[in-house]
Amino acid sequence: MGLLTAAPWLDAALARPMRGGGLGGPASGAGVRPGAGWGAPGAGVRPGAGFGAPGVGLTRAPGVSAWNPAWGRRGYWPARTWSTGWYWPYPAAWPWWRTSSAAWGVTSLATAAVITSAVDAAADQQSTVIVVPQTSLQLDYGSIQALPPNGVQFAVAAAGMPYATVTSDCKQGLINGVPPTTADQAQLLNASCQIACGSV
Repeated sequence: MGLLTAAPWLDAALARPMRGGGLGGPASGAGVRPGAGWGAPGAGVRPGAGFGAPGVGLTRAPGVSAWNPAWGRRGYWPARTWSTGWYWPYPAAWPWWRTSSAAWGVTSLATAAVITSAVDAAADQQSTVIVVPQTSLQLDYGSIQALPPNGVQFAVAAAGMPYATVTSDCKQGLINGVPPTTADQAQLLNASCQIACGSV
């Protein structure tokens, strides 16, 4: 399945404060059981591959990209075919973070180590999907493509919604062409740029 075009639900989903809920999280609401997992059951699927602590036969949410066996054992990082290593989260990098962070209600962006760990854990489970740190947004890291000189294109979804194509400008601090207005958008911008253009 190819990348979807930007969906109308995305702006609303990104504008919604998530408070760390997510699937099975403390703010996820009634009816979502911790450890319920995500995705359809299937024969021969390894347990423990979903969000939370899923039961046997449940898998992490399918993304739009295919998992590449070469990405296991930290193999995703050397597989990037574009210029990397120039993106660093605050405080080392860009004025857009320093001038806008108070408006987003975040005190820090996820570190490179946290994002790297999430990608490596997903790859170990043969999944292309991570949950963007401090949000419940599902980022398909396998869909990430660099758009020189400073852009990134990728697929993202909110829980239960279809994937939509989003772009980030890592140096200007834009997501879909405009500055982030929420903490979720800021974290998504940072995660996509770190996965695409950051060092490990």
